Amino acid sequence: MVKNSEVPFEVIEYLKAPPTKNELKKILKGLKRQPLELFRTKDKLFKELGYLKTDQRTVDEWLEILIDNPRLLERPVVAYQNKVEMGRPPEKVLEILG
Repeated sequence: MVKNSEVPFEVIEYLKAPPTKNELKKILKGLKRQPLELFRTKDKLFKELGYLKTDQRTVDEWLEILIDNPRLLERPVVAYQNKVEMGRPPEKVLEILG
């Protein structure tokens, strides 16, 4: 969808270069969401590592888990002109691209 737009974009290979805690905090702030909402909680790895959606963890604890396990990051995350949105459903991306 973004590839078909005229908006320039950069693809960040998060598995090769996981986001830092500060980057994740900026994403959370931009999305106005809680840390667990950045997770692929249905991913097999989430369950294999013993995590539950009901776990009571601090923001920093959840972000450390994402840094250690970037595969669990829900994607795509799109940032454009100081706006951030999750790419699911894809229409959300179009909303910030205008």
